[in-house]
Amino acid sequence: MNANTVAPEDTAARTALWRALHTELDPSPVLEDTIGLDLLAPSADWRDRGDMDPAFTHGMRAWVATRSRIVEDLVRDSGIGQYVLLGSGLDSFAQRHPDAAVTVFEVDEPGPQQWKRERLAELGLHTDRQRFVPVDFESDGDWPARLRDLGFDTARQAVVSSLGVSMYLTREATAATLATVAGLAPGTVLAMTYQPPTEQLSGADRRAREISMAGAARNGTPFISFYTADDAARLAREAGFAQVRVISTDDATARYFAGRDDGLAPAHGEEMLVATV
Repeated sequence: MNANTVAPEDTAARTALWRALHTELDPSPVLEDTIGLDLLAPSADWRDRGDMDPAFTHGMRAWVATRSRIVEDLVRDSGIGQYVLLGSGLDSFAQRHPDAAVTVFEVDEPGPQQWKRERLAELGLHTDRQRFVPVDFESDGDWPARLRDLGFDTARQAVVSSLGVSMYLTREATAATLATVAGLAPGTVLAMTYQPPTEQLSGADRRAREISMAGAARNGTPFISFYTADDAARLAREAGFAQVRVISTDDATARYFAGRDDGLAPAHGEEMLVATV
Protein backbone atom coordinates (compact mmCIF):
# COMPACT_ATOMS: atom_id res chain seq x y z
CA MET A 1 0.00 0.00 0.00
CA ASN A 2 1.34 3.44 -0.89
CA ALA A 3 1.36 6.50 1.32
CA ASN A 4 -1.89 7.86 -0.17
CA THR A 5 -3.86 4.73 0.66
CA VAL A 6 -6.53 4.92 3.37
CA ALA A 7 -8.52 1.93 4.58
CA PRO A 8 -12.29 2.09 4.03
CA GLU A 9 -14.37 3.84 6.66
CA ASP A 10 -16.18 1.64 9.17
CA THR A 11 -19.52 2.27 7.48
CA ALA A 12 -18.32 1.09 4.07
CA ALA A 13 -16.69 -1.99 5.57
CA ARG A 14 -19.74 -2.85 7.66
CA THR A 15 -22.04 -2.57 4.65
CA ALA A 16 -19.83 -4.91 2.63
CA LEU A 17 -19.73 -7.44 5.46
CA TRP A 18 -23.52 -7.30 5.85
CA ARG A 19 -23.89 -8.13 2.14
CA ALA A 20 -21.59 -11.09 2.71
CA LEU A 21 -23.62 -12.19 5.75
CA HIS A 22 -26.79 -12.01 3.68
CA THR A 23 -25.15 -14.21 1.05
CA GLU A 24 -23.92 -16.71 3.63
CA LEU A 25 -26.80 -16.88 6.10
CA ASP A 26 -30.04 -16.20 4.22
CA PRO A 27 -31.57 -18.73 1.83
CA SER A 28 -32.22 -17.39 -1.69
CA PRO A 29 -30.34 -14.09 -1.16
CA VAL A 30 -31.60 -11.15 -3.19
CA LEU A 31 -27.97 -10.27 -3.93
CA GLU A 32 -24.97 -12.60 -3.79
CA ASP A 33 -21.92 -10.56 -2.90
CA THR A 34 -18.81 -11.66 -1.01
CA ILE A 35 -16.34 -9.52 -2.97
CA GLY A 36 -16.20 -6.88 -0.22
CA LEU A 37 -15.41 -9.61 2.29
CA ASP A 38 -12.58 -10.81 0.04
CA LEU A 39 -11.20 -7.27 -0.23
CA LEU A 40 -11.35 -6.62 3.50
CA ALA A 41 -9.94 -10.04 4.50
CA PRO A 42 -10.96 -9.54 8.16
CA SER A 43 -9.77 -11.79 10.97
CA ALA A 44 -11.37 -15.22 11.19
CA ASP A 45 -13.62 -14.15 14.07
CA TRP A 46 -15.27 -11.22 12.23
CA ARG A 47 -18.69 -12.89 12.44
CA ASP A 48 -18.47 -12.72 16.24
CA ARG A 49 -18.50 -8.92 16.27
CA GLY A 50 -21.52 -7.30 17.88
CA ASP A 51 -22.45 -5.49 14.68
CA MET A 52 -22.41 -8.82 12.80
CA ASP A 53 -24.77 -10.66 15.16
CA PRO A 54 -27.15 -12.69 12.95
CA ALA A 55 -30.27 -11.66 14.89
CA PHE A 56 -29.35 -7.98 15.27
CA THR A 57 -28.39 -7.56 11.59
CA HIS A 58 -31.36 -9.53 10.23
CA GLY A 59 -33.25 -6.63 8.68
CA MET A 60 -30.29 -4.37 8.01
CA ARG A 61 -28.34 -6.90 5.98
CA ALA A 62 -31.52 -7.61 4.02
CA TRP A 63 -31.91 -3.91 3.23
CA VAL A 64 -28.32 -3.16 2.18
CA ALA A 65 -28.49 -6.11 -0.21
CA THR A 66 -31.89 -5.01 -1.49
CA ARG A 67 -30.95 -1.40 -2.17
CA SER A 68 -28.04 -2.58 -4.33
CA ARG A 69 -30.30 -5.08 -6.08
CA ILE A 70 -32.86 -2.36 -6.89
CA VAL A 71 -30.22 -0.21 -8.58
CA GLU A 72 -28.59 -3.12 -10.37
CA ASP A 73 -31.99 -4.15 -11.74
CA LEU A 74 -32.40 -0.57 -12.99
CA VAL A 75 -29.04 -0.78 -14.76
CA ARG A 76 -29.73 -4.12 -16.38
CA ASP A 77 -33.38 -3.47 -17.30
CA SER A 78 -32.76 0.01 -18.72
CA GLY A 79 -30.06 -1.02 -21.17
CA ILE A 80 -28.21 2.19 -20.26
CA GLY A 81 -24.48 1.81 -20.81
CA GLN A 82 -23.09 4.19 -18.17
CA TYR A 83 -23.37 3.52 -14.44
CA VAL A 84 -22.09 6.13 -11.96
CA LEU A 85 -21.75 5.30 -8.27
CA LEU A 86 -21.40 8.33 -6.01
CA GLY A 87 -19.66 7.23 -2.83
CA SER A 88 -19.01 3.78 -4.30
CA GLY A 89 -17.25 2.32 -1.26
CA LEU A 90 -16.77 -1.43 -1.63
CA ASP A 91 -19.47 -1.90 -4.25
CA SER A 92 -18.69 -4.83 -6.54
CA PHE A 93 -21.09 -4.57 -9.49
CA ALA A 94 -18.15 -4.40 -11.92
CA GLN A 95 -16.68 -7.61 -10.49
CA ARG A 96 -19.94 -9.54 -10.34
CA HIS A 97 -21.04 -8.52 -13.83
CA PRO A 98 -17.78 -8.26 -15.82
CA ASP A 99 -19.47 -9.07 -19.11
CA ALA A 100 -22.25 -6.49 -18.83
CA ALA A 101 -22.21 -3.87 -21.58
CA VAL A 102 -21.87 -1.12 -18.99
CA THR A 103 -19.01 1.20 -18.12
CA VAL A 104 -18.89 1.60 -14.35
CA PHE A 105 -17.66 4.93 -12.98
CA GLU A 106 -16.87 4.70 -9.27
CA VAL A 107 -16.70 8.11 -7.60
CA ASP A 108 -15.19 8.16 -4.13
CA GLU A 109 -12.69 9.80 -1.80
CA PRO A 110 -9.11 9.33 -3.09
CA GLY A 111 -7.60 7.46 -0.12
CA PRO A 112 -10.17 4.67 0.29
CA GLN A 113 -10.50 4.38 -3.47
CA GLN A 114 -6.76 3.85 -3.81
CA TRP A 115 -6.98 1.13 -1.15
CA LYS A 116 -9.71 -0.58 -3.14
CA ARG A 117 -7.78 -0.33 -6.41
CA GLU A 118 -4.73 -1.93 -4.83
CA ARG A 119 -6.73 -4.74 -3.24
CA LEU A 120 -8.54 -5.48 -6.52
CA ALA A 121 -5.18 -5.65 -8.27
CA GLU A 122 -3.76 -7.96 -5.58
CA LEU A 123 -6.71 -10.32 -5.98
CA GLY A 124 -6.79 -10.11 -9.78
CA LEU A 125 -10.33 -8.71 -9.72
CA HIS A 126 -9.97 -5.50 -11.72
CA THR A 127 -12.12 -5.27 -14.84
CA ASP A 128 -11.61 -3.07 -17.89
CA ARG A 129 -15.18 -1.77 -17.58
CA GLN A 130 -14.34 -0.11 -14.28
CA ARG A 131 -13.28 3.55 -14.08
CA PHE A 132 -12.06 5.02 -10.79
CA VAL A 133 -12.94 8.68 -10.25
CA PRO A 134 -11.18 10.08 -7.15
CA VAL A 135 -13.04 13.11 -5.80
CA ASP A 136 -12.64 14.96 -2.52
CA PHE A 137 -16.29 15.85 -1.95
CA GLU A 138 -15.36 18.48 0.63
CA SER A 139 -13.30 20.56 -1.78
CA ASP A 140 -14.28 19.50 -5.30
CA GLY A 141 -17.93 19.68 -6.27
CA ASP A 142 -17.24 19.33 -9.99
CA TRP A 143 -17.30 15.55 -10.10
CA PRO A 144 -18.87 15.58 -13.61
CA ALA A 145 -15.63 17.09 -14.92
CA ARG A 146 -13.67 14.23 -13.36
CA LEU A 147 -16.10 11.80 -15.01
CA ARG A 148 -15.61 13.39 -18.43
CA ASP A 149 -11.85 13.12 -18.04
CA LEU A 150 -12.28 9.35 -17.76
CA GLY A 151 -14.57 8.91 -20.73
CA PHE A 152 -18.04 9.67 -19.42
CA ASP A 153 -20.26 10.85 -22.28
CA THR A 154 -22.56 13.63 -21.08
CA ALA A 155 -24.66 13.29 -24.25
CA ARG A 156 -25.64 9.74 -23.31
CA GLN A 157 -27.96 8.51 -20.59
CA ALA A 158 -26.61 7.16 -17.31
CA VAL A 159 -27.82 5.49 -14.17
CA VAL A 160 -26.46 7.36 -11.13
CA SER A 161 -26.63 5.88 -7.64
CA SER A 162 -26.03 7.39 -4.24
CA LEU A 163 -26.59 4.78 -1.54
CA GLY A 164 -26.21 5.39 2.18
CA VAL A 165 -24.89 8.93 1.73
CA SER A 166 -27.63 11.56 2.04
CA MET A 167 -27.93 11.38 5.84
CA TYR A 168 -24.32 12.62 6.15
CA LEU A 169 -24.89 15.64 3.89
CA THR A 170 -26.65 18.93 4.40
CA ARG A 171 -29.92 19.45 2.56
CA GLU A 172 -28.14 22.06 0.44
CA ALA A 173 -25.42 19.60 -0.58
CA THR A 174 -27.99 16.97 -1.55
CA ALA A 175 -29.98 19.55 -3.52
CA ALA A 176 -26.81 20.51 -5.39
CA THR A 177 -26.12 16.85 -6.27
CA LEU A 178 -29.69 16.42 -7.49
CA ALA A 179 -29.42 19.54 -9.64
CA THR A 180 -26.17 18.32 -11.16
CA VAL A 181 -27.64 14.93 -12.07
CA ALA A 182 -30.80 16.61 -13.40
CA GLY A 183 -28.53 18.48 -15.82
CA LEU A 184 -27.30 15.27 -17.46
CA ALA A 185 -28.76 13.75 -20.62
CA PRO A 186 -32.53 13.18 -20.82
CA GLY A 187 -33.41 9.67 -19.69
CA THR A 188 -30.70 9.62 -17.02
CA VAL A 189 -31.95 7.90 -13.84
CA LEU A 190 -30.90 8.74 -10.28
CA ALA A 191 -31.38 6.25 -7.45
CA MET A 192 -30.70 7.82 -4.05
CA THR A 193 -31.40 6.50 -0.59
CA TYR A 194 -32.62 8.75 2.19
CA GLN A 195 -33.46 8.18 5.84
CA PRO A 196 -36.90 9.06 7.21
CA PRO A 197 -37.06 10.97 10.51
CA THR A 198 -36.32 8.82 13.54
CA GLU A 199 -39.71 9.56 15.08
CA GLN A 200 -41.33 7.67 12.19
CA LEU A 201 -39.59 4.47 13.31
CA SER A 202 -40.53 2.15 16.14
CA GLY A 203 -39.37 -0.98 17.93
CA ALA A 204 -36.24 -2.71 16.62
CA ASP A 205 -36.01 -0.34 13.65
CA ARG A 206 -35.83 2.70 15.91
CA ARG A 207 -33.30 1.03 18.19
CA ALA A 208 -31.11 0.14 15.20
CA ARG A 209 -31.29 3.74 14.00
CA GLU A 210 -30.25 5.06 17.39
CA ILE A 211 -27.31 2.66 17.55
CA SER A 212 -26.25 3.61 14.01
CA MET A 213 -26.48 7.32 14.79
CA ALA A 214 -24.42 6.96 17.96
CA GLY A 215 -21.73 5.01 16.13
CA ALA A 216 -21.62 7.51 13.27
CA ALA A 217 -21.27 10.38 15.71
CA ARG A 218 -18.38 8.65 17.49
CA ASN A 219 -16.65 8.22 14.14
CA GLY A 220 -17.01 11.92 13.35
CA THR A 221 -19.63 11.40 10.62
CA PRO A 222 -22.94 12.25 12.31
CA PHE A 223 -26.32 11.88 10.64
CA ILE A 224 -27.52 15.39 9.87
CA SER A 225 -30.33 15.11 7.31
CA PHE A 226 -33.60 13.19 7.28
CA TYR A 227 -36.46 13.29 4.77
CA THR A 228 -40.03 12.15 4.56
CA ALA A 229 -41.04 10.57 1.25
CA ASP A 230 -42.77 13.83 0.28
CA ASP A 231 -39.65 15.85 1.20
CA ALA A 232 -37.41 13.67 -0.95
CA ALA A 233 -39.78 13.76 -3.94
CA ARG A 234 -40.19 17.53 -3.65
CA LEU A 235 -36.43 18.04 -3.55
CA ALA A 236 -36.05 16.05 -6.77
CA ARG A 237 -38.82 17.93 -8.58
CA GLU A 238 -37.33 21.26 -7.51
CA ALA A 239 -33.99 20.09 -8.96
CA GLY A 240 -35.64 19.60 -12.34
CA PHE A 241 -36.38 15.87 -12.64
CA ALA A 242 -39.30 15.05 -14.91
CA GLN A 243 -40.38 11.82 -13.22
CA VAL A 244 -40.07 11.05 -9.53
CA ARG A 245 -41.09 8.06 -7.45
CA VAL A 246 -40.25 6.67 -4.04
CA ILE A 247 -39.58 3.01 -3.22
CA SER A 248 -40.55 2.41 0.40
CA THR A 249 -39.37 -0.46 2.54
CA ASP A 250 -42.78 -2.06 2.12
CA ASP A 251 -42.50 -1.73 -1.68
CA ALA A 252 -39.10 -3.44 -1.63
CA THR A 253 -40.40 -6.18 0.67
CA ALA A 254 -43.32 -6.92 -1.62
CA ARG A 255 -41.05 -7.08 -4.67
CA TYR A 256 -38.11 -9.09 -3.35
CA PHE A 257 -39.28 -10.96 -0.24
CA ALA A 258 -42.82 -12.12 -0.99
CA GLY A 259 -43.51 -15.77 -0.28
CA ARG A 260 -40.48 -16.39 1.93
CA ASP A 261 -41.00 -18.77 4.83
CA ASP A 262 -38.04 -17.57 6.92
CA GLY A 263 -39.51 -14.18 7.84
CA LEU A 264 -36.62 -12.26 6.30
CA ALA A 265 -37.52 -8.70 5.33
CA PRO A 266 -35.67 -5.39 5.11
CA ALA A 267 -35.53 -3.16 8.16
CA HIS A 268 -37.40 0.12 8.05
CA GLY A 269 -35.04 3.07 8.34
CA GLU A 270 -34.02 3.89 4.79
CA GLU A 271 -35.97 4.32 1.55
CA MET A 272 -35.09 5.09 -2.06
CA LEU A 273 -35.83 7.95 -4.41
CA VAL A 274 -35.82 7.11 -8.13
CA ALA A 275 -35.89 10.16 -10.40
CA THR A 276 -35.61 10.39 -14.18
CA VAL A 277 -34.36 13.41 -16.16
